[in-house]
Amino acid sequence: MEDAAPRSLFSYYGPGSSPCVDQRALPVTPEELELFAEQELVTIVPNFTLDGAGLLYCIGDHYGPFLANSRIDVPIWLALMLHKRKRCTVLPPEWMEKDKLAEMLDEEKSATQFFQPLPFYYVEISKLLFQSAVDAFGETFLEVTGLIESIRKVRYHKIETGLRKVTDAITVKLNNLSAAECNMIRLLFKGTLDHFHQITKNDRKWTEQNLASGNTSQPFTGASSFSGSGSGNSGSRHS
Repeated sequence: MEDAAPRSLFSYYGPGSSPCVDQRALPVTPEELELFAEQELVTIVPNFTLDGAGLLYCIGDHYGPFLANSRIDVPIWLALMLHKRKRCTVLPPEWMEKDKLAEMLDEEKSATQFFQPLPFYYVEISKLLFQSAVDAFGETFLEVTGLIESIRKVRYHKIETGLRKVTDAITVKLNNLSAAECNMIRLLFKGTLDHFHQITKNDRKWTEQNLASGNTSQPFTGASSFSGSGSGNSGSRHS
């Protein structure tokens, strides 16, 4: 399947990102995936110190201690909020370093049957940081965005190539998929399984009607069986 036009990380799951995908039909919306990704931890360096124990108490948890010029891990939503108010510096995750991404891209290209381990929300984390903490990447920003975009395209191509080979009842094993990639595959499998379920219902109804009328011939269904399951650590996270 060839895209009509190149898609970027920012438009990957946005309106019109794919002519074959109805965004409303996705099992989880892109906005919901970003909300989940905001709970992932990122390192910041605050430029302030909180009084007392230095802890910041929120509804879901507490974070800290916040000490000026001392590194601390906080959820992305909190890091971006403080960054917006110029109260901290956001440090990119280690996996987003230029050299590591270049190595990852080479491995993705060479290992055509496997997916390299990346954070479960790598697409959403990248988008959040690229949009709201550009200065965290300094002069490497364009190189980093280009590398992640290339990795995404290589992985997406491997998924499409693998699924094109599905011609019969199989067990599908796809390791190290990200949340966004799993989301797309779930949509495909759900539609396929719904289709075969409808065929089965029609066969049963046809059989009952013909048995009642004394006709014992078998209907043509066009397919026999199908089973799909994602296994491995596609539902786990990699930090």
